[in-house]
Amino acid sequence: MDSSDLVAASIAITSYRRKSPGLGGLSLRTNELICDNLDDEAVSKPAEQFILSSKMNEWDRDSTISILDYFQDPMITAYGKLDQDWFNEGESFALASSNTPQMQLDEAIKRRRSVRRYTGDPIDQSDLSSLLRYSSGITGKANVARSDGNEEVYYYRAVSSGGGLYPVEVYVAVKKVKGLPSGIYRYSPRNDALVVSGGEDDVSGLMAGLSVSDDQLNIDGASVVFILVGVPWRSMRKYGSRGLRFVFHEVGAISENIQLVSAALGIGATDCSSYYDDVVNQALGLDGQHKFVADLVIAGIPA
Repeated sequence: MDSSDLVAASIAITSYRRKSPGLGGLSLRTNELICDNLDDEAVSKPAEQFILSSKMNEWDRDSTISILDYFQDPMITAYGKLDQDWFNEGESFALASSNTPQMQLDEAIKRRRSVRRYTGDPIDQSDLSSLLRYSSGITGKANVARSDGNEEVYYYRAVSSGGGLYPVEVYVAVKKVKGLPSGIYRYSPRNDALVVSGGEDDVSGLMAGLSVSDDQLNIDGASVVFILVGVPWRSMRKYGSRGLRFVFHEVGAISENIQLVSAALGIGATDCSSYYDDVVNQALGLDGQHKFVADLVIAGIPA
């Protein structure tokens, strides 16, 4: 190791080493510094706070009562109306027929890779339909009885969800899809449709919120961006703070579904959480609290 290597190593270590007399007087705190000084009272501990606040305990009567309420007739009826959409004519596009993947699941799992370079060519609407339906679309239904003898219809989806509450909505920023105008759309599983949510300017606003260079991720060449939006109180109303865990469970499951279907269709995809939250939330008209962008999945024709 020559002197320049030693200097670089020294700078790197100093960036997170504890400073004397303590952390209280430091204005710059790198993540490494925080991680290596978790025993210091001056350091915030978001991971520990999240884990502790979302624990389940046998004496938690508040959560028990909240959960039991969801098995009563009013909530059974509400479940049956979950995600019903009403919109005016011209505000939505019916999904095209799907391009059914022919690849076996085990082969798709083996082929899945994070693809970050794209040709800039458009994908077909049938491929977009497949990615939406097989990641979070309706896959079945069942009749659930109420105490008065009537029944409600419950709808099952391609993704598992804590309590069947589906606290994640899927939006799509369309950049290059054959026959579909550029814009931002919200996927409506119950209507099997894309609901217009924003125009081409909003797509540009979303792209402006990404904090990655072209060398890292070729956003300009991508065809679509799937935007996974968390609605935490849809789950937390029943499960309390623990419901936030279920939001992130579902985000990961939908993302994995998108990427496995992409692999089976020959489309490249990758997760991307390198974005400025306030900017991307504003591009979608979200408040960033009751609804927030939890993850992005970039997809396009592999270069």
